[in-house]
Amino acid sequence: MTAQKQIIMFDAPEAASLKTVTGWVSSGGRFFGDDENLARYCGATHRRCDVNPEHPIYEVNSSCNECRHARRQAKFAAMPVKEWAGEPLVIFDGDQYFFDEDSLRDYLIDSDIDLADLQLCICEPNYPSQIDPADHFCDDLPEDGAIRDDQLSAAFDLLNEMIRQSEPLSWSEGKLAAALPQAFIDEVMNAREAA
Repeated sequence: MTAQKQIIMFDAPEAASLKTVTGWVSSGGRFFGDDENLARYCGATHRRCDVNPEHPIYEVNSSCNECRHARRQAKFAAMPVKEWAGEPLVIFDGDQYFFDEDSLRDYLIDSDIDLADLQLCICEPNYPSQIDPADHFCDDLPEDGAIRDDQLSAAFDLLNEMIRQSEPLSWSEGKLAAALPQAFIDEVMNAREAA
């Protein structure tokens, strides 16, 4: 004999009861229970820096610009320095790239940047990735993942050989700070004085 499930009607007093609940509610009206931090995060627009309350306030979903700047400057200061030998350069934490000596020289002559404050990084190349046909066709292959067509496999082998021989697709900020040769710095300073 199986137990019969109790039937409770929609309008019966035991179907629901009124309870008083206490918890944190954001300024937008969302309830967060006992999670005050999340309620404040959701309900605030700005906050003070936890590290230094004297820093300017910033948006809640952001971070303190002064602390970020200090962290980035510490990162640059800790970078190993390499004498520049003509590699592509980028201004640290920026998007100004220099692919030859002339473009860097022109930029420095025309700018107000104090050369002592110049922060240049040697760029690293971004090469294309080789293509694994089993990964590329993973949704179309049988369970063992093997490509049985020799011509298709040969085509991927040829493509991957061409990819290995490819020049960089682009350049990114590297892990080395660039030290400009003194002769180059003198040339820029002389050009600035002559202008």
